[in-house]
Amino acid sequence: MTTADSSFVTALATLEVPQRVRESAVSTLGAFFESLCGVDRATLGQDHINPSRYLCNIEALEAIVPLKGKKLLEIGSGYGISLALMLQKFQVDAVGVEPASQGFSESFVCSKAVLEANQLDVSRIIDACGENLPFADASFDVVYSNNVLEHTTSPEEVLSEALRVLKPGGTLYIEVPNYLACYEGHYMIPQPPILWRGLLPAWVKWVYRRDPEFARTLRTQINPVWLRRTLRRLGRRYPVHISTLGEEDFLARLANPFTFQTEALRKNSSAKIKALQMLNRGNWLGHLIVCLQGHYPIRLIATRLPR
Repeated sequence: MTTADSSFVTALATLEVPQRVRESAVSTLGAFFESLCGVDRATLGQDHINPSRYLCNIEALEAIVPLKGKKLLEIGSGYGISLALMLQKFQVDAVGVEPASQGFSESFVCSKAVLEANQLDVSRIIDACGENLPFADASFDVVYSNNVLEHTTSPEEVLSEALRVLKPGGTLYIEVPNYLACYEGHYMIPQPPILWRGLLPAWVKWVYRRDPEFARTLRTQINPVWLRRTLRRLGRRYPVHISTLGEEDFLARLANPFTFQTEALRKNSSAKIKALQMLNRGNWLGHLIVCLQGHYPIRLIATRLPR
């Protein structure tokens, strides 16, 4: 058994996910994305509450900054699986925000249920949005967010708030899709690099004959160029150093046997990734993609600097 498999088994054995939460994941998120990506709702729902999916990302964060005892904020806690793992397995002093009053009431309720089922403090989930965090300046050692920024009203305001509440010397870790990449993860389809807002909805509608309404909600301006420019601008108020945008991780994943974090991705994309890796002798294709700033996803790791 590999280390990853062992972590997966441990997470499943120790984290309780109530049946009501499992059913919600299938009937809400699973049902919604089934028509967008063509994967069955049961698989999508199970993926969304699968602890191993979140454990991999937390372990990647732990490799950067030891988490035990750190004050951590998760922006966009979703169904609470990630926050519960941080509290239970990593002894992090963590809180999460999920905007129940802005249309995410189901995930907010489910996140509370997950914490309660695992004897964790339900008050650690707070009804708030990333654009207006209810915390004092320099409150957290770590600010973490996973595939949330593209769904916000204003990604720049979320980044500004994240840096505001981060302590000088603290770590910002954000995973987000790269819309200069040739892959769209919500619809699970190839795409051209998105250079203007209307391109993705048109691509989804006319090439794949799928509903473009969800595509219109995505913040497709997010890419490495936009992130560097935005953080440079925000750095006038909150100085920040970018360690990486995830290029090295992308190259390593492409050059080695591919590990799928979700069953939906394995079902939808395993043949495509296998073909891509066969073409990628010596990782030349990976290096070309990175040179064109099309790696996927973006993993922003940055440090807030003292003024």
